[in-house]
Amino acid sequence: MRGRMFPMNLTPVVVNLHLGLEKPLRILHLTDAHIALADDEDSDALKEKSAARRTVFFNEGKAPLRDPVGFLEEAMEYAKSFDYTVITGDVFDRISHGSVDKIRSVLADKEYLFCLGNHEFSIVTGHAPKEQRGEILELLKTVFRGNLFFESKVVGGVNLIATDNSGYYWTEEQYELLKAEVAKGYPILLFTHSPLENGIRTLDPNHDGRTATIRRLILEDGGTEQTLATTCKVTDYIANEPLIKATFGGHFHGNMIKEFGNKNTYILGGLFKGIVGEIHID
Repeated sequence: MRGRMFPMNLTPVVVNLHLGLEKPLRILHLTDAHIALADDEDSDALKEKSAARRTVFFNEGKAPLRDPVGFLEEAMEYAKSFDYTVITGDVFDRISHGSVDKIRSVLADKEYLFCLGNHEFSIVTGHAPKEQRGEILELLKTVFRGNLFFESKVVGGVNLIATDNSGYYWTEEQYELLKAEVAKGYPILLFTHSPLENGIRTLDPNHDGRTATIRRLILEDGGTEQTLATTCKVTDYIANEPLIKATFGGHFHGNMIKEFGNKNTYILGGLFKGIVGEIHID
């Protein structure tokens, strides 16, 4: 890690965790840039839709920059002063040639963990139609580094895990991978796109509106009752596992802290607003 830098256009949100480390650690968390570009290779319809989405994020963004690409570029430069960086999805707003080329160039040769967001790879939001899903996945592999569904890295005695829940469900493979990481014995920080909350531990449709909606979305994405059962099992495991010290997510475009089992879920606002998360661990 290099000497500390101070961001010009970014707004840091700080989380302090006390894990008894021998040496303090600083992790940068980025989420929800929602970059919506289009070029001559994209259809007229996609150009029009991208322009409309850029207007949305310009109006919600932070003056004077108000530029998701500029925020991502500055954030990755700011990342040089941290021990590691985790990006929790929705870097794209729409998959387009223009966005692919720009995001690929900004992230080239950078070190980070990444998990997919619903705007990169969700059938139910229409961003990854079933007939195009394989093609989109291969394209995303040329933009982002690492395993897009589950990846971990031990940094300074803390195990950072980024794993996909862009479809709002978990798989048995993720369950086994997560248990293997827990067996390593390090304290864990778990990063996902969609935040983990107590209501989705059972996916009871009568719990609250969001829980019922997530249950419906999983089934619309091709899930079954077994998918729901696995999702409940994995979510409950994460909530109760003592080595998982905290979870982090995005998706809501606002800064929040929610109780989740015996720990907290820290939800970060969107990078399209210039918001970045600083996790300070000692």
